[in-house]
Amino acid sequence: MPSLFAEIRRRKVFQTFVPYLGFVWLILQIVSVVTPMVNLSPLFNTLVAVTLFAGMPVMLYLSWYFDFTMDGLVAIADNETGKVSPFGLSRWTILLLITLGSGFVAYRYFSNVQIEFAKASDGIKQTFIADSIAVLPFKDASADQDQAFLAQGLAEEITSLLGRTDGLKVAASSSTSALAEKGLDPVTIARRLQVDTALTGSVRVIGDQLKIRVELVDAADAKVLWSETFARKFSDIFIVESEIARSTVNMLQDTYIETGSLTNSASTKSTDAYVIYLKGREQYRKQTPESMKAARKLFEQAIGLDPEYAQAYVALADTIAMLAKGTNGIGHDAFFGVLDGDIARQLSEQNIEKALLRNPELSEAYAIRGLTLAYLSKQSDEALSFLDKAIKLSPSSAKSYMWKFAVLDKLGRYSEAWQALEKAYLLDPISIANQSNRGFYLSQQGLIQEAENQYNLLISEFPNSPLGYAGMASIEYNRANYSESILYWKQAHSISPDNDRYEKSYIGLLLELGLVNEARKLTSDSFYIPTFLLIEKKHSELIDEMNTRILANPDDPWVRFETAFYQMLIGNNSAAEKLLVPLLTEFSDGELYNMPLCSPAIEIAWALVEQDNNKESQPILRECERQLDNARQENIKDAFADYLGARLAALNNNEKLASQELSNAFENGWRQWWTKYDPIIAPLLETDTGKDIMIKIDDHLQKEREEVKQLNIF
Repeated sequence: MPSLFAEIRRRKVFQTFVPYLGFVWLILQIVSVVTPMVNLSPLFNTLVAVTLFAGMPVMLYLSWYFDFTMDGLVAIADNETGKVSPFGLSRWTILLLITLGSGFVAYRYFSNVQIEFAKASDGIKQTFIADSIAVLPFKDASADQDQAFLAQGLAEEITSLLGRTDGLKVAASSSTSALAEKGLDPVTIARRLQVDTALTGSVRVIGDQLKIRVELVDAADAKVLWSETFARKFSDIFIVESEIARSTVNMLQDTYIETGSLTNSASTKSTDAYVIYLKGREQYRKQTPESMKAARKLFEQAIGLDPEYAQAYVALADTIAMLAKGTNGIGHDAFFGVLDGDIARQLSEQNIEKALLRNPELSEAYAIRGLTLAYLSKQSDEALSFLDKAIKLSPSSAKSYMWKFAVLDKLGRYSEAWQALEKAYLLDPISIANQSNRGFYLSQQGLIQEAENQYNLLISEFPNSPLGYAGMASIEYNRANYSESILYWKQAHSISPDNDRYEKSYIGLLLELGLVNEARKLTSDSFYIPTFLLIEKKHSELIDEMNTRILANPDDPWVRFETAFYQMLIGNNSAAEKLLVPLLTEFSDGELYNMPLCSPAIEIAWALVEQDNNKESQPILRECERQLDNARQENIKDAFADYLGARLAALNNNEKLASQELSNAFENGWRQWWTKYDPIIAPLLETDTGKDIMIKIDDHLQKEREEVKQLNIF
């Protein structure tokens, strides 16, 4: 240290630096006097000060190598050699790094000062930092209580505006609305949604006058952080919505959004069009075929009043897409099934194009485009790009994440699908679809208790929704608790009697237990006739029935496959082979390798193996093995996957592995009655392990059969 201080004195570092400090003081004094005289911004003082202080590290570094004289910079000789070393590349590099570092620190400091100054100028006093918020439905403060559509719509629009802010988690309107309908207070709702703050308010319109009052509440202690009343003309509603969103972000985030920079994409020059649009949104939220038709008409009327209304085109496209026939894959069994799928797709895409032509930054437009591509055009990869664009524009779009999950799941990218689902659930945890899908994914990963908790929560919050009961039915089925599963399926079916999946699951489970007479009491659908005949061992009648169906549907490969499968189960292997082998070229890959049983591919591979055609059978078996490995790598735990493993091992003549896989399938709930008739694992069933497992399956099915009979539910 003495040597260092001696060197500092020799190089006159302090003698150089102290005058610089004096120079800084003098400049600041001059600036402080001149600034108000010429009416400069107070920030000018700060800018000069920050710039001068940022130069201090640079001055200190240069003073080590140079004397600052009236004649300029004079290089200082080294103490040991007495010679002047050149100011080489390494010294220039260090000087550059010091300059950049001090400049960066100065920039960050000045930026923060700018933000605080702007907030102070706006009258915003930031007392709370938060990264999450829920916007509750506003209260209808009108005398006649006839402005609920406006109150709810206002909250949705502000939610959408806030959702475009990076770093701010915004709970979905559907979740906040569902909890608000239960009469919960804002703090309870915020805590249930796991957000830090809640924005509440009321709205009233009298004539052309609009009055909105808002409050921002801390979820931790119910303290009001900010409140404001806006009294404007109704035509200024978009300005007010943007101002509320802007003030909220500035209050909570360590940033500043200037006036006019957070514009409302739902704006229109026609307030009448906006009112009709909000009424359309009110109908859309009811989610029934009738309400969706009404919503479509209202959105079309809004466009008629303002043909440039981009958001109305998006809403119309969304509504038309949801009116399509077909599976949507996001926790519901179908769209509303009113419009032909191709027609719905074309109309939806036309309206999306009109919307993006008028406003290319509409997140919802890209989300709806992704939906139509995925489920009405079957273009999953392209759909993902549109959904990613929607998420980029609106990071809190729960709907975009939900649809992205569905697309990724469809593509077999299960880990990514789970991440998207968790994000959707985080933003919209009350959503019936999100809760149902999350329960399903938890059960697939073997987290049965967590899945059960999720389904029970869904049942408690939405007792009139069949999805919670259907989820619990699946869990009990996987546990091989068939009597419990039947009760849940019966409950789901009673809530939604027109739902084919619930009816087929309910009746199908009865048939798995061999309760044909009980199943006959519930349905007269010809769909079940082959299964009835199979279980009753009326094999001749079964084959006659299936041959009739083949004649009636000569171009349907699935009918021939079903016939072949029945032939396999009744021991007519040669007849099954003749039907199966030609099917190899009639199914697409997507149809051929249906998981979790990789069917009908594995049955076709069996037929080829039986004919000693290894050239064609081996590629099929390898692809099924790849599909199984992929499912297991994604942590999918399923008795059907284990049974597929047993079938694959049996076809590859690996008896030890086949026995282990079959044992795993049984432990994980495999109790299919037709296992004993499956020719693919027939050699395995001749082993001690196979015989023991079949005895256990028969005993379990008999026990469950008796328990179901005692339920007295028929």
